Formats: sequence, C-alpha cells, structure tokens
Amino acid sequence: MSLRSIKRNLYLFRKTIILILTPLIFCPLLILAEKEYFERSACAYTILLMAVYWVSEVVPLAVTALLPLVLYPLLGVLPASVVSVQYLKDINILFLGGLTVAVAVENWNLHKRIALKVLTFVGAKPRWLLFGFMVTTAFLSMWISNVATTAMMIPIAQAVLTEMEEDSERKEDSSDSGCNTPDEIVVDAPERKRYSTTIEETPLGAEMGNIGDAAELGKRLASHDINDVPTWAQSETTKRYSNGAKYDLVGNHTNMMLTVPTPGSDEGPDTSTTLLVPDQQQNNMNADIEKLDYSSKPKHKTNEGMCKALTICICYAANIGGTATLTGTGPNLIMAGQFKTTYKEAPEVDFGSWAMYAFPGMVLFLLFAWLWLQYLFLDMGFKDLFTCCCKKHAKTPEEISAENVIYRQYRDLGPMSFAEISVLVLFILLALLWLTRAPGFVNGWGSLYIFKEKYVTDATVAMLITFILFVFPSKRPNMYCFQPYGSEEKGPVPPLLTWAVVQQKMAWNVILLLGGGFAMALGSKTSGLSAWIGSKLEPLSEIPPFGATFICCFVICALTQCTSNTATATVFIPILAELAEVLHVNPLYLMLPATVTTSYAFMLPVSTPPNAIAYSYGHLKMKDMIKAGSLLNLVGIVIVVSSIYIMGGPAFDVFDICPKWLHSPYCNGLRNMTMNNSTLLSTIAPNITSLGS
Repeated sequence: MSLRSIKRNLYLFRKTIILILTPLIFCPLLILAEKEYFERSACAYTILLMAVYWVSEVVPLAVTALLPLVLYPLLGVLPASVVSVQYLKDINILFLGGLTVAVAVENWNLHKRIALKVLTFVGAKPRWLLFGFMVTTAFLSMWISNVATTAMMIPIAQAVLTEMEEDSERKEDSSDSGCNTPDEIVVDAPERKRYSTTIEETPLGAEMGNIGDAAELGKRLASHDINDVPTWAQSETTKRYSNGAKYDLVGNHTNMMLTVPTPGSDEGPDTSTTLLVPDQQQNNMNADIEKLDYSSKPKHKTNEGMCKALTICICYAANIGGTATLTGTGPNLIMAGQFKTTYKEAPEVDFGSWAMYAFPGMVLFLLFAWLWLQYLFLDMGFKDLFTCCCKKHAKTPEEISAENVIYRQYRDLGPMSFAEISVLVLFILLALLWLTRAPGFVNGWGSLYIFKEKYVTDATVAMLITFILFVFPSKRPNMYCFQPYGSEEKGPVPPLLTWAVVQQKMAWNVILLLGGGFAMALGSKTSGLSAWIGSKLEPLSEIPPFGATFICCFVICALTQCTSNTATATVFIPILAELAEVLHVNPLYLMLPATVTTSYAFMLPVSTPPNAIAYSYGHLKMKDMIKAGSLLNLVGIVIVVSSIYIMGGPAFDVFDICPKWLHSPYCNGLRNMTMNNSTLLSTIAPNITSLGS
C-alpha cells in the first residue's frame, strides 16, 4: 500500500480515528490521578473529551452534550439525578418558548411579510437595497434562527438580482460581468394561491455547526434541484413530468413550481422549499414541458460586486443581529445559564438587561458592516459613503425592475390573514413583556406585590405565549355571534400552532447542547476543577483588565472562525469566570464581551451555517469572505470591548468588582477587612467619647 493511499484512508476515517483515540489519549488523567484529586481529574477528562468531539464534530454536537450524563455518574463526579436536572433548567425553557414563537412566525410566513414590507420602503438603489436587506435580516435573526433567516432572505435577494439582470440583458446583450444568479422570480398570478419562495426550518436551523447540511441546502436553492421531490407535494391540480418538474395549472396562468425538500425531511408539506420559476419567453411558451432543460443556468450579467454584496450582507447581518437579544443565538443563553450555575446568588441575566447591553453595539456594528461592504464591493469611495443622500435622483431601469419584483412578491402574499395578525400581536406582546418585566432602571411588572420575589422569570412569559399559540384559533371563530354572515362552515377551528409542526421544526438538539454546557459547568465547580484553573491563572493577575478583555475576545474570535460558536462559548465561559476572579473584576466584565464575540465568525464559509448557505450560491470566493470578514472581526472586537465600558455599567453593574453574590478569596478578604475595621471603630469610638468628656 502506497503512502498516498495510507494518507487517503486516514483522511477518510479521520472521524473514526478521533472518536476512538481521544478517550485513550486522555486516559492518564484517570490512571495517574491521586485519590483525593480524582474527581477533579475525572471532570477534566470529561471536559477535554467533549471539547475535542465538539471541535472535530465526530458525532453530532447534541450527542456529545449527553456525555456528562454518562461519565459524571460513572466517574463519581456528580450523581445522575443532579446532572439530569441541568438539561431542563429555566434557561432551557426560555429557549424552548422563544423557539416555539419563532416556529409560529415561520409557519404563517409572517417573517417573509415583514422582510418584504421593509424592502418596499428602502427602494432599490444599490446602497439602500443593501441597507434594507441587512436591517431586515438582523431584525429577524434577533427572534428566529439565523439559518432560517438566511435561507429565507437569500432567495429574495437572488430574485431581485435576476430581475435586474434580465432588464440589463434587454438593454444590452453584449455586456457581461460574469455573475450567475438563479432564475427565481415569482410571477404575479391573482388567481392562484399564495405560493412564494418559502424556507421552512427543520432542526437544520440549530446554528450549532451543521455546516454540511447548510451548504447542501444552499446548493439546492441555488441550482433548483428538482430530482428529489417527495410524493406528498403532489396534488390534484399538479401534473408530474418525467424530468421531475411539476406544472401548476391555475386559471390562465402556467407557472413552473419546484419543490425542494429541506435536508433531513422525508415527508410532510411543512419542510419543503417551494420555488416559482417564471413563464418561458413568448417564443417558446408552447414548447413541450418535458423537453425543457433546467440543468444549465442562463448567463447573467448583473454587476458582480452587487451579487457579492447582496449575498454576503445577509449572512453577516444574521450573525450580527442574533447577538442583540438573549434568545437570538445559542451562546447568549449558554452564558446566561452558566453564569447562574456558577453564581447561584447572582441576579439572572434577563432579556431586558441583555438588550440594553447588546443592542446599541449591534446597531453600530451593523452600520459599519453596511459601509464596509459598500466600499469593498460597490466601488464606493469614502467620500461617496458619507455624502448626503437626501437628494432625489432618477431611478435606473435596473432599480425599477428590482423594486417591481419586491412589490410583486409582497403583493403575492395578499392581505394579512387572521392567523398572521394573531401571531404578530402575540409576538409583540411577548417582546414587550420580556422588556418590561425587569428593565433595571425602573421596577418592572415582575416586581408587583401580587408576585413573589424571583418567582416569575422570562421563561414564565415565554411559556404563557406558547400556551396561547396552541389554543388560539387560526381563523375567525365560527360559533354563535362570531360566525361570519352567510357562512355555512361550522366546527372547531384549528389553533395557530399544532404539536406536529413544533415537533418537526423545533431545534431540540440546541436544548440538549445547552444542558450539556450547564452540566459541564456544574461538574467543574463541584469537583474543584474551576478553583484549580483559577489558581493556575494567577500569573495573569498583572494584566490590566482592558488588555485581558481584548486578548480573550481576540482568541475566541480566532477560534470561532473554525469551530461552532456554541461549543466555543460552552468551553471558554467557565474559564473566563475564573480568570475574572484572578483579575479582581466582575465576572460579567469578561463573560459578556466574550459571549458576543463567539458570534463574530465572518472569515470562512465553514464558520457558521449562514456563511455556508451564502457561499454555496457561487457568487463568493474564499478571498472575498476573508477580505470582508477580517476587518469586521477586528472592528467587532473593538465595539464589543467598548460596549462593556459604555453599557455594561447601566445594564449589569459590571464595575462593581465585589458584588454581594461573588465569594472569591479577594472579595471575601475585602469584606473581612471592612468588617474588622467596623468592629475596631465601634470599639474605639466610645473610649474616645469618654476621654473627651
């Protein structure tokens, strides 16, 4: 066997090799450990094993997160009953409720209506089109999965690019800038139902390292792969042909409807990607449908920079927007849960406080990313970036075409249904209840005398709205006085959300991942491993807090480019808590900026699933992402470190180095010193008074 074949086999079976060798390599931690320190070594063994499995992704991340349930009881670190509780804590319930509301928003296509409505306001000039897509994507990713947001927004962007390209082709056939965009325009058809470019999320939307699945989804969307259409997509009004396509005949309109199943789905209409392809040109509209060839894409000529900018801005905005809310992305919840696990007496990291800290930085970073992408891809100089845009200029034909396709897609959605209005009201109600429960600067409704202290949390609110979604009707009730005039339809109305939909679309794996991180943190604290790590970090106590924060964020930002952001946060946040005690600063001083930094993965397609989806469309090259992402990473670190100084105090009081809930040796020493001084003063004061008299 040649050396080349050996290397090839090693590469093919690399995951199996890592899976088997890693436990064996770390075995000395168990074999050589002294009896009194065995629990600490066993905890270190478990954490190192999980870290390697998470980084290499030899097994699904959620499966790796279950290892504490096996290893902690077997190795004597924690009993199984204690470990099991960590997998369904209050923060997990909060995430479950937030995801359920997101599923309802996606199930009724409300997120697409919001996106298209915003785009109708910004216009179609390149810089403002870019702005509209970024703002919309960032806002949606604050509430729903980054993957689902990206997978919905990019096809809309491609439709806009296609329309601009077709208009350019009609004007000048000789122009060519080498940009390929999928043919994906929704044809205005008043008689038909509201079909549109819809991405329904499955567990793919978990944002936890499913890069391969995300890339595959992106490729299918870009290429219109129609060879694997599930049988449930057929209907009486749909004819199937030998090439795998379907022809939807509605009224006098004939539209090609392609259904691409989402990865991992075999049945059920709620996991498909439905695409509408425009009618053929007038000269071949009567051609035999079975002779149509969709294997080759038309050669488009839209400006290549616009294609790149509009594609990359969506995945970047999704990553940035998820940092603004506590439920926006996994690392935020991991940090909140591990903080409460490590410091049980500390106040919780609630939704309102997190938004106060993270939202201003997110907005500033999003604006910088918008300017930077214009400069990089739209050939705009610094003078053009900051010139006044109040003057009205005549719209070009390409801009008019782009506006038309946006208006057409929005018009295709039709008027808001009863279900959409209901979900929107509940969504707004949830956000308001979260923000006003404990705002921080004033007493919120959670502190009312009718509630016991610390009994009501953000998870309580999330579960209340979740319950309402399962019982509130999706149509106007048709009983008694609610029945519409002249309506003969009677019977129960289905609710806004059913368990079948939630079960299919819920990212259960993220909940397990959160639980694994909480169990890992508890084991580290209980076994004494955290204290041991803190003692080994003592030499770093001479580093200024600002420098330590910047270094930590830089290291985490570098690692998260090639590892899952959730895994990075799970491994590093407990270490940062110990480092903060060594540096004599509030633990949140390091934990907050480091958590936000884990989401700043912009340089590589494999950094996040949104990056992989955008890259799979073929407009971007590796150097484009590296060039755009490198500066964004550096600026993001500067912004997140600055945010802790500007907003960290009002939101979390991070400059209180010894809060009541922190029982570090340094803080305990300060308290003892203060207590002794008070005792001494109370003893001396009467004697001084008596002498004076």
